[in-house]
Amino acid sequence: MILARHAEALFWAGRQLERTEHTTRVFDVASRASMHHRPGQAEHEWLRVLDTLGLGTAFDETAIQPNAATVGEFVFSDPSNSGSVTASAQQLRENIRVVRDRVPVELWEESNRLHMLLQDPNEVAKLATQPFELFSEVRRVCQALTGTIAETMPRDEGYSFLRVGRMIERSSMLSRTIRRAVLADDANDDPAVVLRMTATLQGFRRHHGYNDRSITVAMFLLVAPDSPRSVLSCLRQAERVLAALADDASGLQPARRLVGRLRSDLEFDPLEQQLADDGESRLLQLEVELASLADTIALNAFDPAHSSVLTTQFVRPGTGDGLGGAAEALR
Repeated sequence: MILARHAEALFWAGRQLERTEHTTRVFDVASRASMHHRPGQAEHEWLRVLDTLGLGTAFDETAIQPNAATVGEFVFSDPSNSGSVTASAQQLRENIRVVRDRVPVELWEESNRLHMLLQDPNEVAKLATQPFELFSEVRRVCQALTGTIAETMPRDEGYSFLRVGRMIERSSMLSRTIRRAVLADDANDDPAVVLRMTATLQGFRRHHGYNDRSITVAMFLLVAPDSPRSVLSCLRQAERVLAALADDASGLQPARRLVGRLRSDLEFDPLEQQLADDGESRLLQLEVELASLADTIALNAFDPAHSSVLTTQFVRPGTGDGLGGAAEALR
């Protein structure tokens, strides 16, 4: 069995690893695309990128003019931004430190390397001079962490909670990306940009060629059965892990039922018609339900007293994104 505090640390470590890589990838792709923007278009595009990352409200509070430099600093290294790449990497390292006796030493070394990379002033200075080199370095370390988890970590309860955390975070980020960058009225006209942000461009081209209708892109990101980065694939993996955990932890049965319902809704509902009718509401509903799933796991696995007040050491990006009480419960 695993201690509740260790399960919580690994659950959040999985979320923070996924968040660090996704935020870096989105900003990398957006920075490359911004080089082709007209001067009047750039500000609007940076605001849309911040919304896609769930950081729009937090950036608005800074009252700073959005451009490549200011957004880059906010997304990567602003100490006031709990959803920045640097903050996520620091929180990831702290959570791995808590469970050092439960995880392979290689995992601690890689998480520490990521943290030290983003604490090095010479490396952070590349954001202004060599940004794409910095993005590549961060992504390589994140991929090294993913490979270390896959190849060295025992398939025990700790691995299961880390895996569930990653799948919930990936699903949530994908849903928000589809809602803000694919289906929104002000969405980017080039779907290849969004597909690169989600690391799905090649898979989409193999299935759909250049059929770049927004609904086609949204459906692929949501329910492509053979893409490890679709929301449906993530929920299937989370469902399998929770099913195995629930054999030894009856308190996780509510989470198991909820993830099963979310998966079946995506798999069997007339999703394409729902997206065409009101994609914004359908995806916002999915985000709220994913937040509720994380809340349910936290309440039943990390809080033995089943307290109505959940406390974690981190704030999830996007809680000011209109998700309501379910997202707020992740604080």
